[in-house]
Amino acid sequence: MENIVSRATVYERHTVHNEFFTDTSGKNEYILNTFWHREQELEYFPIDYNVAVGCSHTFGLGVQKPWPAYIEDTYNAGVPGATIYDMIDVAISLYQARPFKKLFLFCPHGERMLVYSKGKQHALMPFGDVFEQFKNIDLETKMYYNSRAIDYLQLWCEQNNVELITHNYNSIQFLKEHKELIVDKGTDGIHYGEETHKNFAGLFNA
Repeated sequence: MENIVSRATVYERHTVHNEFFTDTSGKNEYILNTFWHREQELEYFPIDYNVAVGCSHTFGLGVQKPWPAYIEDTYNAGVPGATIYDMIDVAISLYQARPFKKLFLFCPHGERMLVYSKGKQHALMPFGDVFEQFKNIDLETKMYYNSRAIDYLQLWCEQNNVELITHNYNSIQFLKEHKELIVDKGTDGIHYGEETHKNFAGLFNA
């Protein structure tokens, strides 16, 4: 799991962090469990628990209570800066550790993809170290690989009798269709706020 969630492993586990990546407000507490997830330990969940995967918007940067916390028996496996490929790896690794019945996928930005440069894996995003080097990769190509990854996850879920519920497959389309849900910002001024997270939970609870 450490290799999968490498962007979070710079923070010590089982310790209260009042500042985390972009959130330097000191208004929220971030505690990471054994798997570097912002959640209580996996064994505390019931047998028929759910898993929520996503990027920083699922992890809950800038809020005290991320959207998975509003859904009963749901383990938050969000990872800041994650790609769809990271989320598939996280979901399968958690299933191997303890099988679950339902998977909530709040997709990272579709244009975010993994690249390999100078011996390291990078999530290709505008503020990343290698963005300029790979910015010539067109959006259609990025979305193509994103779609293939989600198709693979859908097949894996079908084979393992896991119900998959997906939102934010396309970031731009999601914002157009659900802009009324986004009503506030988190304490870092970048990510979504508490009320917006409640609204996102409603999408999965519907």
